[in-house]
Amino acid sequence: MSFSFEHGGDLEKAARLAGCDPAEITDFSNLLNPASWPLGLEEALRPRLASAFRHPSSGIALKLKIAEKLGILPEQIFLGAGTTEFIHFLPLFHNPQKPVIVGPTYGDYAPALRRLGVEPTLLFAREENNWVVSVEEWKDCLREKPDWIILSRPNNPLGQSVDHALLREMIQQHPEIFFVVDETCVEIADDPADHFILKPWLANLAVLRSFSKTYAVPGLRLGYMVVSPEMAPSIKTLQMPWTVSSLAQAAGLFLLHQDDWLAESQKKNRMEKENVFKELQSLKKFKPFASSITAFTIKGLNPHFSSTDFLQKLLIEEKILIRSLAGHSGLGDSYFRVGLRKPLENEKLLKALRKRDS
Repeated sequence: MSFSFEHGGDLEKAARLAGCDPAEITDFSNLLNPASWPLGLEEALRPRLASAFRHPSSGIALKLKIAEKLGILPEQIFLGAGTTEFIHFLPLFHNPQKPVIVGPTYGDYAPALRRLGVEPTLLFAREENNWVVSVEEWKDCLREKPDWIILSRPNNPLGQSVDHALLREMIQQHPEIFFVVDETCVEIADDPADHFILKPWLANLAVLRSFSKTYAVPGLRLGYMVVSPEMAPSIKTLQMPWTVSSLAQAAGLFLLHQDDWLAESQKKNRMEKENVFKELQSLKKFKPFASSITAFTIKGLNPHFSSTDFLQKLLIEEKILIRSLAGHSGLGDSYFRVGLRKPLENEKLLKALRKRDS
């Protein structure tokens, strides 16, 4: 069986490869809030389990709560089975002919566009430029007259953000281009206020958000998209019905009331991230890159280093699962990503890296 993984968190496959129970694996392959989900979530959902067997509701209660928190209209909000639903739905809705993906980035964007028979242009930030796309590179891109641009902000997996003022100016000055800003990591970033929930809303902008990473509940499959009020009626006629279960909607309502928990987790995560980064920087055979999110992209400095082989060794020998970035355009087999966990688990990872750094 191959040691390549299409996504993080596939503990069933990892356990088969490692010859152990999934519970024995420490999973650093996912990019989630290290605090795990808030206490009380399971208890809150238990009385609602029967709702999972009925048709889902329209989701208006959850939309109203999201609208209240973001200060926007509820009709601007579309609920979905994670942001993946919208990544694959929006190209069908807009039918772009000259799309651009800003990377290196999340791997689902390109397949969603290629399903339409369209090959996206890739605008890559590069390591030698500290993973920043320069203003001149942006200008060169815009001269080619794209009609669609998608980017993750903060970037997944690198944790960098396109400058807010620069991106807003581009969206305002190019109404002919539809911009999709994937903000699934923004609430576990160092500065959650650096977002694109804009007022007034720009007609050529869609923002994607997810509960998965913020609250560490990827299995719920719950996300949402925010668009302009003008675009909303057209999207409403095309979106598939019943993609969000009643149980997921109930979980979303509970989670949106956990502001104190979220603020405290953000504070602890920043402190732990600083500590881990210092330890990673002390390694000789690995180069970590500064990140604003609760994950680090790391480069193996040995000329023969393979993150795919390294994943295999850590999984077999340590029962540790990391995320190889071998299949990520603009990165490759020299790079891997680790999503942070609680301090004792992070120390287990650091110990494993130190063992292979001597």
